[in-house]
Amino acid sequence: MKAPEMDLEKFKDMVNAREGYMRYNGIEVTKLAPGFCEARAPMGPEKLNPHGMAHGGFLFTLCDSVAGIAASTRGRNVVGRSADIHYIHPGDGAYVTARATVVHEGLHMALADVKLYNDREELLVTAQVEMFFIGKIEM
Repeated sequence: MKAPEMDLEKFKDMVNAREGYMRYNGIEVTKLAPGFCEARAPMGPEKLNPHGMAHGGFLFTLCDSVAGIAASTRGRNVVGRSADIHYIHPGDGAYVTARATVVHEGLHMALADVKLYNDREELLVTAQVEMFFIGKIEM
């Protein structure tokens, strides 16, 4: 199945402007390619757990967000179906960079490999996130 062509720069601008949950969490998409998304979010006191490290829920939010956007780069809307996440290193630093690559795309689902890094490029999290296609993106 040939993937439809998509204006990824327009899609990036749309995501950054319209995704309220991502804006609320300070997540900004920085790079897009077919099947790939990179985003960055600043760290701050509102994103820390009681131990002063990035809250696991915030890190999971980053994984889910970039996986969904990476899977959407071929023109289809998605929702999360399942995820397997591994916290490798305590989340610290000025910001977190999240990178997702779609490693499998079928008729109904896509699987993305996700990695999160701090501002020193230390690996914080690895995850595999499965997304379910729910329709065509209208831009």
